[in-house]
Amino acid sequence: MASFLQKARRIAYDSPGLDHTSNPRVKRLSRSDSLSQFIEALEVDDCVIVKDFTDRATLEEANEEVRPWLEKKEDGVKVGALQGKTRTVTGLIGKSATVREEFFADPLYQDLCEHFLALETTHWYGAEPLTTTSHPLLSISITFDIPPGTPAQGLHRDDKNHHARHTQAESYQKGRDILLGLFIPGCDTNTANGATRVVPGSHLWGDDLPNFGKDGTQGVVDAELLMGEALVMLGSLYHGGGSYEKPLGTSEKGARESRIVHAMFSCTGVHRQEEVSFLSYPIEAVKTYSKIVQERLGWKQSEPNLGWVDLKSPEYLLAN
Repeated sequence: MASFLQKARRIAYDSPGLDHTSNPRVKRLSRSDSLSQFIEALEVDDCVIVKDFTDRATLEEANEEVRPWLEKKEDGVKVGALQGKTRTVTGLIGKSATVREEFFADPLYQDLCEHFLALETTHWYGAEPLTTTSHPLLSISITFDIPPGTPAQGLHRDDKNHHARHTQAESYQKGRDILLGLFIPGCDTNTANGATRVVPGSHLWGDDLPNFGKDGTQGVVDAELLMGEALVMLGSLYHGGGSYEKPLGTSEKGARESRIVHAMFSCTGVHRQEEVSFLSYPIEAVKTYSKIVQERLGWKQSEPNLGWVDLKSPEYLLAN
């Protein structure tokens, strides 16, 4: 009998090709749901919404911590999928303690990172087997501040930065992904202000040209989020910011209207991080971070022998 995931794949695809169904959706779960339910949702759809990821007060605190850094940026950046209108704050977890300790270090997100990105292998020293684990690392943390007049991004996969290759599959196999992302909106995001567009199930596609239909919307869903919700997604998901065509009159008089999103991606411990953590976060600052954040920045050796200093795991430097 076919497994649940295999049945889900048959439902999600019209053919062995790249066409997606006309009625995809993103599953919404609560913290009270089990970790296995989140894992299943990601394995089936490549993304899931956490309905109660944080509360409004915590989110507003994060926004306030990030705002001074945004206000230093007069212009947007033009790199990759960002075409000159979007302001950004990079090295985010060093600039917002709330983002760092409440969002990035969140146990649910970290448990999902561990499940999808930790690598465990057994190798041999002579006749003795040795099993070691490489734990995930922070790849990038960034805030996007997207104003009206910003066109939609082209749909893309974020694991392109790691030159990831994909093969067509009927069901998900652990170890297929390099990245796991977390998007926390700083405001309500919806179709009108360009909510992130996602293509549920696209993580099982190969690397051929994807077919989104004649109008580019086949299988595409607007991942609309309320303040306090979060989107978790694998790096193989086709996605892109939506079109934010015109002002909606949602900002206070004289204030900049925009869609703010705090985003983080973690990668496997054996891949290169998108941001260079040892240059982005001064060691004196890292000493004040929680242990899980220190480790995810690379201040712990990836077993058996990656990332050492003088043949020792580098966390000893944080004790000095």
